[in-house]
Amino acid sequence: MADKLPQEMESDSWAGEMGEKWNTYVDQFEGMIAPVGAAAIEYAAFQPGERVIDIGCGGGATTFDIARKIGDGHVTGLDLSQTLVDTANRRLAESGLSNIDFICDDASTSSVNNYDVLFSRFGVMFFEDPYAAFQNMRRFLKESGRISFVCWGPPTEQPWVGQLMAIAGKYVELPAPVPNAPGPFAFGNQDYLRDILESASFRNLEITLWRGKQQIGGAEATPESAARFVMDALFLGDALADQADEIKQQAYQEAVELLRGYSSGGKVELEGCAWLVKASC
Repeated sequence: MADKLPQEMESDSWAGEMGEKWNTYVDQFEGMIAPVGAAAIEYAAFQPGERVIDIGCGGGATTFDIARKIGDGHVTGLDLSQTLVDTANRRLAESGLSNIDFICDDASTSSVNNYDVLFSRFGVMFFEDPYAAFQNMRRFLKESGRISFVCWGPPTEQPWVGQLMAIAGKYVELPAPVPNAPGPFAFGNQDYLRDILESASFRNLEITLWRGKQQIGGAEATPESAARFVMDALFLGDALADQADEIKQQAYQEAVELLRGYSSGGKVELEGCAWLVKASC
């Protein structure tokens, strides 16, 4: 049996193995979620001059996008992975932008403050204690501040997960899902998400459904490269980690065939859904 489903992953993993993996495949990961990331940036409605903190900034893609929106404002990218922060800082040195800084810190305990907006693209679902983490993150904001982030919707409504995990299920017994477990899909349940934010004293909560396509393997993937990405960097390979090489190869070939049906125009795209979330202090 596989130990965990893809929706079970605590924040500590980002300081180690998951952060290293994301960094290795940073272009593919960023390309995959670029469509929903762009929607989240627009939803946040940044204003010139604002001070923004970007939680779980990874290699900094969203941080750079925000910096271009806020003019003479300032954006701080925060991530638990020092490896990813190093990548973001290398990119910053090449960007010509001067209204950005990156820090390696844990948002659940950090004491940064005085921000107008707390933003995140898929960076706030991994806390072991999300109630305490959001209470702490509210302290990052001015009294007039706001929070705006995107998180994945229910895992059962993610074809890009379900169809690929069905391949793994042919070879290993998958464990039953643990509701609300820390991980990518921790906030699929809107009631749970609302309770966390309201417990942290956020007001005027809005949750908007986003549906769109995920570019598996990045913006210019082939079925072969996309299948290799889900084997090496995503959950399919993790689920089969203890299996023989011939099983992994068979699963890879099945993934190629599956993804070939979703390949068009130099992209491999499967549907996904997410929650666009905003609230005020």
